Amino acid sequence: LSTRHVQHAAIIKRKDGSVKAKSALFEFNPADYNKILAAFDNPREVRTGEAAITLMDVAYRAVRADNLSLYAKNDKSGIIVAKTHGHFILSTYDGTMFASVCAEAVEKLG
Repeated sequence: LSTRHVQHAAIIKRKDGSVKAKSALFEFNPADYNKILAAFDNPREVRTGEAAITLMDVAYRAVRADNLSLYAKNDKSGIIVAKTHGHFILSTYDGTMFASVCAEAVEKLG
């Protein structure tokens, strides 16, 4: 968050989807967790299919997905998810922020 290019952030346990840490206004629910799991289980489908990743009631379309990271956009906002051994690191950014700076901040933690 200190980069001023991360709007919201959270650390989610991969094992059960529980929230280990989060920014003040970040909301996460089990449906969001299941979509993220599905995206990492089948990154090719999430990149090419119509399936959206929903986070905080906003649907994002994946623009990049592989076995370690997920990038998705909705107009000028987006989400970045990095997968570590035991956690998912999630972040969001809005149209006033640089996605590349947000991505760098998340990937350094991963």
